[in-house]
Amino acid sequence: MSVAAGDLLYTAVPLPGGINGQLNLRRLAVDGGVFWEQRWGRGRGEEPTSLATAPDGGVVLAGALRRGCFAVRYDATGRLLWEAAPGSGQCRPAGVVTDAESASYLLATVEGPAGFEAVVWKLNARGEVLWNHRYAQSDPVYAQNLYLDPRGDRIRAFVLRKRGTEFIEEFFRLDLAGRRL
Repeated sequence: MSVAAGDLLYTAVPLPGGINGQLNLRRLAVDGGVFWEQRWGRGRGEEPTSLATAPDGGVVLAGALRRGCFAVRYDATGRLLWEAAPGSGQCRPAGVVTDAESASYLLATVEGPAGFEAVVWKLNARGEVLWNHRYAQSDPVYAQNLYLDPRGDRIRAFVLRKRGTEFIEEFFRLDLAGRRL
């Protein structure tokens, strides 16, 4: 997977021959070379699922673990700033974005009473969870993606709700304090 913003290009790939799912995160140089490369993972079946650039030129990587999900943040020079594991149990991140204050928002599918539901977590610039918002229905809900609106003051999350054999596209909006709009 990769993400680009201006002349920033990041890629996350499983480590060839890696131990139980470790991965390499690379910032690529404009000439196609590698600006920096970091190995991340604790051997817990780490799988990258989403990348987002940060305002300072760094990157946030989110993904799934054997028993949860994770997010890690690196600055533009490749220094690890934080790592977090906001969700436990079955958790599959679908998207991650950052805002102007370097907070990160992670959308994931998690287990819930109806089978599955979507959760958005807000992580501050130090990787601490500030809030979470669960989007649950009487039917299973699967997280798809999220983005910050152009004004930078709202999050829009897209989900699929399974009703019988059909999937229905839905979205919900949150302000940056986690309140539903």
